[in-house]
Order: sequence, then C-alpha cells, then structure tokens
Amino acid sequence: MKNKLLVIILLIVFLAFSGCTDKEIVQYTDSNASAGDIKYIEVYIDDYAFHPQSLTISRGDTVRWTNNDSVAYIVKSSAFQSPTLTKGMTFTYTFHERRTYNYYLATHPYTKSGMIVVE
Repeated sequence: MKNKLLVIILLIVFLAFSGCTDKEIVQYTDSNASAGDIKYIEVYIDDYAFHPQSLTISRGDTVRWTNNDSVAYIVKSSAFQSPTLTKGMTFTYTFHERRTYNYYLATHPYTKSGMIVVE
C-alpha cells in the first residue's frame, strides 16, 4: 500500500512539473505588450475536449487556451507545451510558422485532439 501511495505522489509531482521542464517549447505572449494590444483567439477546455476543436488562423495570431474544467490539464504539441492548467488558468501561444499544429491533452491522451492551421 505504501508503494502505491508513493507511486501516485511521484506521478502527481511529475505531472505538475512536466509543463515547466523544457523552456524551448513553452512560449507565452510578449510581456512587453500591454493587455489591450494583444488579441486572442480563444480555445476553451470543457468536459475533456477543446472548443472549438479546429481553427484556421493567420501567421502571428495568438491563441489562448482556458481550462474551464475542475481537472488539471497540460496542452501539448510538437511546437509548444503548457504548464499544468488548473480550473480558470490560461496558456497562450503565438504562431509564427505557416503549418498545421496538432495538439492534445498530455494528461488525458485518450481524449480528442485539437488542430490549428496557420495560413
């Protein structure tokens, strides 16, 4: 029983810090810009799903994911990874490269993924 508890605690600690370990893929919007200067394209996480599930945006657009669930999530793709998002927390990423970005909930990989096409 003690071993199971230790494994669960280690897993929770790992998930809590997994979004903060690789600074190359965690990107936020420009901290020098004022809040009024940034226009976000919103993606909401509700009931283990992204809303909307797919988007087409322009190069330079910033997407903001907001967790509306009581479950903690990490949003991840090959280009970015959010920190652990608890209810009400947000993560933003500015897309500079034209391509298709597939992303998913790293903490719940069995859920449907999302897609962003940058034109």
